[in-house]
This record gives sequence, structure tokens and C-alpha cells, in this order.
Amino acid sequence: PRLYNYCVAYQAQTLDAYKDVQLVVSKRHLVDVDDYVLPARMENVGLVPYDAVFKGEDMLAIFERTPRNYLGGFSGALMRRTDVQEYLPSIALPQGFVALLDFTLFICLLRRGNLVVLHSIQSTERLPPGRFSSQGDMHQKATTEWGWLNEMLQARSGEDAPAQGWVRFLPLRRAQEEPREWDEVGLYGVMAGRQGIMMSRVGSNSDSYAELYAEWLSCRRFSEPQKKLLEQRIVSWAWQPRIVPVIIDADGDAEALDITLRSLAEQDYAADSVVVLTNASVDDPQVLRFSLQPDWARQLNEVLPLLDSADWVYLLRAGDRLTQPALLILAERIAQIPGLLCVYSDEGALVEDESREPIFKPGFNLDLLRAYPYVGRTLAFERRNLLDMGGFDPAFDELAPHDVIWRLVEGAGPQSIEHIAEVQVESRLAFADWLSLPGVIEHSERLVAAHLSRIGREHVIHHDQLPLLNRIEYVHPSLPLVSIIITARDQLGALERCIDSLLSNTTYPNYEVLIVDNASESAEARAWFTAMSELGSDKLRIFSLSAAGSEAAAQNHAAGQARGDYLLMLSAYALIHQADWLQGLMHHAQRPEVGIVGPRIL
Repeated sequence: PRLYNYCVAYQAQTLDAYKDVQLVVSKRHLVDVDDYVLPARMENVGLVPYDAVFKGEDMLAIFERTPRNYLGGFSGALMRRTDVQEYLPSIALPQGFVALLDFTLFICLLRRGNLVVLHSIQSTERLPPGRFSSQGDMHQKATTEWGWLNEMLQARSGEDAPAQGWVRFLPLRRAQEEPREWDEVGLYGVMAGRQGIMMSRVGSNSDSYAELYAEWLSCRRFSEPQKKLLEQRIVSWAWQPRIVPVIIDADGDAEALDITLRSLAEQDYAADSVVVLTNASVDDPQVLRFSLQPDWARQLNEVLPLLDSADWVYLLRAGDRLTQPALLILAERIAQIPGLLCVYSDEGALVEDESREPIFKPGFNLDLLRAYPYVGRTLAFERRNLLDMGGFDPAFDELAPHDVIWRLVEGAGPQSIEHIAEVQVESRLAFADWLSLPGVIEHSERLVAAHLSRIGREHVIHHDQLPLLNRIEYVHPSLPLVSIIITARDQLGALERCIDSLLSNTTYPNYEVLIVDNASESAEARAWFTAMSELGSDKLRIFSLSAAGSEAAAQNHAAGQARGDYLLMLSAYALIHQADWLQGLMHHAQRPEVGIVGPRIL
């Protein structure tokens, strides 16, 4: 466990301030051995959504009715040393409590006083695979010790709870009020409701991210009753696309190829046929095998005309494992959305045949694709259109399919590219590993440059950090006037700093500044606006409103007086740090497909 730096101080302050409190606990994150935060579960979900003090005797009644530890373990719990010295020897005997030692001590403390639960996350608890509580003999001991604990709870004396399942409590901010007027909460019902929610969530009992992800993936598959309805669903489509996966086996890896072929054989929607480009032998008579040539893109252009029965081709590599509904989801998307010519999907990695590293991609994003080939390599194309376009350009090597995507965008529009927001494929060649291939890095800039040249867009491509990533500077023949609009109402100090940084740190030459005084009240501000307006500068103009209105109304007033081709709304609290900031905005604002652009603000 790891305590956050404020944990002990905050808990000690609380324990010291309330003498009737015997135990202070706080919420904690549960993480796996790789420090991935796991979903909340009953053990760390908390009791109420704020710091609160709970009547100890009432909590014992809850624990008697629901034998479960909602408080956590020793780590992250604060108690008085004298109390621990009094109780611990009697419950930690050689034949005493072991598996439930921490919770048993908490029970003893709550027989004497109250409980404070702090709502903030103050610690992190790691759940390693071989931890003490998960060992086999601990489960048996825990079962025995719950029986002992239940006898202790039944034998307790003291004041009864207000009603069965109810607990007296107070927000901690009211705990020092005298006399205390306790609130009441049906904690048993609250926790039962949360238990129902937790049971319906993925990963509530997982001890690792791998378990969580595997459980999430299993939920993405069709159940047996659902599979019985698939045929009826498929028949309802306007048509049933014939999909041919094309597997490129560059390494001649029989095991990797078998992974891919087996996943295709288990599909909920059968492939029309399967093509494999490989130099290894393939025994499956249903597979159409071609000897792999050095230039697979050129070879694909030769194979595509031979696939007369195929409507679509799906590019895969040996070692790709398709999820069971992958072809079904792809076929349904093709059948239901007219005009699709290319489809990509989310994907994951296979590490020792275990599902890892999911990559959740956005819908088609023009600028992101110009930055790097985020769509990945598992791409499906409409075969006839691909042939009409001349197929793949081998000059782009690993990125030949992405050249096709750019030509589709240029000719048919971005609506012809579809994203399936499901993990359709998991691969031994992970997404990050593919992006690191020399064939991807070397051709990334050249691919985008060719696309921009075809559409007549002047540009300069920069690489700020990684050679794969393209930062595109769009070059325009003119420098249009930009009207920078700033509204203010008495924020004189902030406004002066903003104006100073703007005038000092803006190298774009063609701009004007329009400041709207939105009915300032202070004499100092009114005097400043008056003095600035009397300067009579064309570069900086002042407009004063007689009555305060909304910021939008003030901006509209200035926009009506602006001379610029472009309007830029700037906060009076903004400070300019990068001299070419306005050039950067205008590089994008002048693109015909862009309607609005903004900077990154820290």
C-alpha cells in the first residue's frame, strides 16, 4: 500500500479533534501489479459522498447483518495506540484471528466509540496475484473467522440502532455541534443498491487490468441465444456483402498464420473465401494460397482481379486474431451505410496470447490522419472501387493502403471512410509496434505531402519530436486582417497585462485590437478607457457601453465595428507567450474546410 502525503496528517487531525472517535478510515484506489487503477468495488466504494462520522454501535448492527468489510485493512486506517495495545493481544492469539484480524480489531474499536470515514482518496492498495488474503488456506480461515466474528457481534450490548439497517451519522463539518443531532441513513439499503450496481459492471471483481479487459471483451461477444437470432438479422439486410480476408504472412510463421485462420473459421458471419500470401504451406483446402512476393502491395494488385466473387477485401497479417463477431459487424456496417469504400476499427494487442493494449480510435479525422496513420493497418476496402482506382501504389510500401484512403477522401469524400468502434482485431504486431516500423516512419511525410500536393495545398511539414508525427504548416498567399476582440468590466490589471503581452508577443503583422468596456464602474477603469480612446489609434480602438450586458452582446457590438476578415475573441485574462501564435491560428483558419480554430490554453 502507498499512503498519499496528506493521509496521516489529515487522519491524525481528525482523530485528535473528536475524542469519541476510535477509528478513522478513508477511501483508497485498488491497483493491479502494474499500477493500473481497478474499477471500484464494495470494499472501496465508500459509505456517503462526503466526510462523515458514524455511530459505532449502529455500524456493528450493519456488520452483523451483512458480514462484509467495507472499511479496508490496517493500511490507511488510523487508531490510537493504547486501544490497539488493549485489544490486539486478545484477538491475535496463536489460534485466533488471522484472515480477518484487521476487521476484527475494527469491530472491537467500534464497540467503544465512533467511526469517521473520509471521502477523499488517501491511499493506493496494490492487489498482487499471490497476496496473503488470496492464498488458498486463507479462504478456509476466513470462513471460520466470520463465524467467530458473528458470535462476537451477536453477544454485544449497547444502544440499539434507530431501525434495522439504519445508521446514525453526521457530516464531519457538523460533528462539533453540541448537542449533536444525528442524521439517519438506511445504510443497508444503500449498500445493497450499490452491490446490485457493482454486479452489473464489468471488472468489479477483477484483480488485474488483464482480467478487467478480458471480461470486457467477453461482453462484446454474442451469447448463444443471441446467435440463434443472427440468421434472421442477416436476412433483414438489404444485401449480404461477400468479404474476403487477405492474410499477408511476411515471416512464414505457421503458428501465427494458424491463429488468424482459426479466428476466421470461428466467425459469426462466414468469409466468402480466404486468401493467404505466404511462402509456407497451407493445408486448408478452403484457403486460396499465393506464394508471397517481395512487394506485397504490387502482388495485391495482381490478386484483386482474380477475386471475382468478392465485394470487399479485408487486409490482415499472420498473427491477427479476429473477434468472433468481427466480420458480422463489418458486413452489417457495409450493408446498412450506402457509399462506404473503406472501413477501419479499434484494435488490440496479443501478448503471449493474452489480450492487451486496446487502441480506441476516433471517427474519421482529417487532421489526425495527416499527423500520423492512426487508422492502423487492418483495413477493409470495396474491391471494385479499389480496382477502378488502380489499386495500391507500391511506392508507399507499408502505407500503400493509406494512400488509397487519401485518394478516396479526395475523390469520394471523408464520408466514404467508416470507423467501427469495436475491438475487431487483436494482433501479435501491436499498433505501437506497427507505427515504429521503418516502412511506416519513412513514408509518413511523403504520403501526406503527396495528398496535399494533389489537392493544391501549399504546405511545409515539420517534425517537432518524432519523425513519424507530421505538423503541417499551411502556407497562404495573403495575410488577412484579424480583428481581436477583448471585453472587460473593471478588470483593469488583467486587461493591461493582456494588452501588453499581446502587443509585445505577436509577430503577425496585420491585426487590430477592439476593446469593449462593458460598463465598468470603477473610476480608475473608466479613466483608463477614456485615455486609451483619446489616443485615436487605428490599431487599438475602444468601445464603451452605457449599460452592462452579456459578454456575447459586447462581442457582437465589437464585431459590428470590426474591419477584419477574421474575428478572434480573446479573454482579458489571457497572456500571450508564443510570438507566432496568431500565424499558427491563421494557417488553419484560412483553410477552406475550417470554420473555427482555437489555440491550446494553459
